[in-house]
Amino acid sequence: MFGFLSQLAPFSPWVLRYPRRHLRGDLVAGLTVAVVAIPQSMAYALIAGLPVQHGLYASVVPTVAACLWGSSAHLVTGPTTAVSLVVFTTLSGVLAPGDPAWVEAALVLALLVGAIQAAMGLLRLGALLDFVSHSVIVGFSTGAAVLIGFKQLPNFFGLEAGRGGHFLKALAEMASALPRAHPETLLLGLLTVAVIAGVKKLRPAWPGTLFALILCGAAVALFDLDRRGVAVVGAIPRSLPPFRVPGVSWEEIPRLFPGALAIAVLGLVEAVSIAKAIASETRQRLNVDQEFIGQGMANLAAGLFSGYPGSGSFTRSAVNFRSGANTPLSGIVSAAAVGLTVLVAAPLAARIPIAALAGALLVVSVEMIHLREIRRIVAATRSDAAVLVATFLAVLLLSIEFAVFAGVLLSIALYLKTTSRPRIYSTVPDLVSGKMVRSSRGRICCQMDIVRIEGSLFFGSAAWVQEDLQRRLRSHRWMACLLLRLHQVNNLDASGVHVIDGIHEELRRRGGGIYFSGVNNRVFQVFKNSGLLGRVGDTHIRPSTGAAIRQAMRENFCPVVCAACEVAVFHECPELKRGRWEVLGKGARPRCALEAAAAAGMAPPAKEERA
Repeated sequence: MFGFLSQLAPFSPWVLRYPRRHLRGDLVAGLTVAVVAIPQSMAYALIAGLPVQHGLYASVVPTVAACLWGSSAHLVTGPTTAVSLVVFTTLSGVLAPGDPAWVEAALVLALLVGAIQAAMGLLRLGALLDFVSHSVIVGFSTGAAVLIGFKQLPNFFGLEAGRGGHFLKALAEMASALPRAHPETLLLGLLTVAVIAGVKKLRPAWPGTLFALILCGAAVALFDLDRRGVAVVGAIPRSLPPFRVPGVSWEEIPRLFPGALAIAVLGLVEAVSIAKAIASETRQRLNVDQEFIGQGMANLAAGLFSGYPGSGSFTRSAVNFRSGANTPLSGIVSAAAVGLTVLVAAPLAARIPIAALAGALLVVSVEMIHLREIRRIVAATRSDAAVLVATFLAVLLLSIEFAVFAGVLLSIALYLKTTSRPRIYSTVPDLVSGKMVRSSRGRICCQMDIVRIEGSLFFGSAAWVQEDLQRRLRSHRWMACLLLRLHQVNNLDASGVHVIDGIHEELRRRGGGIYFSGVNNRVFQVFKNSGLLGRVGDTHIRPSTGAAIRQAMRENFCPVVCAACEVAVFHECPELKRGRWEVLGKGARPRCALEAAAAAGMAPPAKEERA
């Protein structure tokens, strides 16, 4: 019975076995998160072009759904900066800002996002996030920070210019309109930034944003600044999030779907990254697929309870963790506190100036730019730096939905570039220690190259590996044996088998063969299932490189080639050059590769040939 409940309701284990000792920590953490969530939710709704109450609604039922169906004990879900920005750009492609249908479209968008995320979780696609590189995340968040801060400048200065259109065009409009800034609005925006910065410096644990909004709202009420041209939030409905099914226009869904997919991917990257960061400190085992479902349920709830798409919030999750939260109950407490605040204190928020919310968002956008991470990525590799810059520019100069997809594609391309170029190099035994070392200065046996492959041998790398091995055979025309050291090869597919088959056939025409060492169980199973094991011979697969070398010598080394070679690679080389084949063991009768070479029309090697 309990196992069935766990599958149907993943929250049942911690709900049914909730320890009382965790209650105090969860209550304190939940109330602390609510203090942070209320001003953030209002500000982030402004980014999405929605009335502020929809940001508050998105921090109630969706937060509860994510806590119940997610897997993290500390992740708090709700409106976030980056997702709010993508919501705005997605809706802008369908409707004009201020259109009466804007809210309805946001609800439909939330339902689409939730359905996509839940489906990805049910299909167990959590591993796909491993293909999104850190460079893409940093580049996207930096571009989003610049865009968010820029889009709030009109509200901060009290201007109408620069509110829409292309980034560069809006920037030019903003620069020309700055002399017409509204003094009272600008003063309130500056006051907000000053209060947040001051509180953060003097009392970092205090809710500076909430203090700033209260102070600015009091100033508007005291001096009647809203009658002097200062834009304010206005009346907020004094009610809990209303349940309603949004009207769905089938014509809008295809236009909203690309943005919904981008929000779904971005939201999952945000949520899972935050959950993993906190889990690394708490040592909690995360179920990424379950977290996908939790985020999907949250966005489905947002679409049905008057919210809008959201994700895991880094700020609220960090506050939740630092405040002593123990279980997801803390997130449910924060949602309940936000809902109670809307019921009790909604009229008090009517005089909060829009400039104060814009100032708070400017502070947030600056905090989103992590210069240390940017410097580290740029200094790491050229490819990482290129991905970061490309993602950053795509956010600013192209549509932000495209930037999300471009970032994912760049991550996959970066991964494929790395995995499709495995390290391949020749090795030889050290004549003192006997260990295999990388060959230098052309010290390679002219009859057998011992090649170490480090990386997967699959369809993406097959052509690269094939070209490398064929080049080695072309460079050493009397080489009849090849020993592949596969200690670092964990994956082999049909394309890799095809490459090995081709090299094996070439070596057989030369009168030799292919040998292997260090084959793990997974790769050996592919050898067996594909029939490759029968074609090359199971005796050609050895656990140690030394055993494979001696077997190749006994079976396929040619005395004439050894006598013509002036390179000593093995301990046995001096004896083999003198024709003393008994050094390989009693009864060793090597087959001369010259017979096969002569049949192929090749002349015998000259004394001066080098390896």
